Amino acid sequence: MKKQLNQLKSPVATMVMAALASIAVAQTPITFVNATTNNTTLPNGDPLIPGTHYYVGQTWSPNDAVWDYRTGYANDGDIWQNASSGQIDTNAFRLRTTVTVPAPGPGQYYEVYALFWTDTSSWRIAASLTDAPGQLPLYLRDSPGVTQFWTGADGTQYSTVLSPNPFTTSVLISEGNRRLLMTPSLGQVVGTTISVYIEPDRNQADSNQRTWFDGIGYQLIPEPSTCALVGFGALISVLALRRPQK
Repeated sequence: MKKQLNQLKSPVATMVMAALASIAVAQTPITFVNATTNNTTLPNGDPLIPGTHYYVGQTWSPNDAVWDYRTGYANDGDIWQNASSGQIDTNAFRLRTTVTVPAPGPGQYYEVYALFWTDTSSWRIAASLTDAPGQLPLYLRDSPGVTQFWTGADGTQYSTVLSPNPFTTSVLISEGNRRLLMTPSLGQVVGTTISVYIEPDRNQADSNQRTWFDGIGYQLIPEPSTCALVGFGALISVLALRRPQK
């Protein structure tokens, strides 16, 4: 009996690995979309007004409820910042970034993420797929499920140094002492429009808790491949047929 079980291990293990590998291959990279003044609005979809809702550069007044749209940083050379260095802004209003995506196929959907930056302190972001009342779920570098793509030395690095590249394009993941972070999945979308709501920490105590919002990511999740399903089905059949008889 022991010999029979040992003989069974190799083909069963091979089938398990093949099935799991087919599922892994089915996973697709993440498409990064930079948050700009064109795709980012007020929560109700109204456009942002320069000088009222955001300022190009930095403002130096605490709690002014005005976002800083800074250039020369992060992906595509721009970033949304709720408070400048040394300041806080607990009054910064909620943003909505919206993108149009190809219609997913039958059984497919998109996982959605928010991407933000941190330095060596504890920058953070609040993000959700719904415009819910109260503070949106808050994410920091050490929050469960948050991904930090680069943990090496300071400097400029792009996602192409990673193997495999988790994105469909070359995405900036390290700049100086700052690192790009990604929230865990905010949820699933099955339509052709993705909207992500963003806000800072409403209880921000100092500039070490500010928000640098870079953009959103979406990842097409295909239905389980036929190969994987066949593999698991065969595995179950083998186990049933080879079950030791008492």
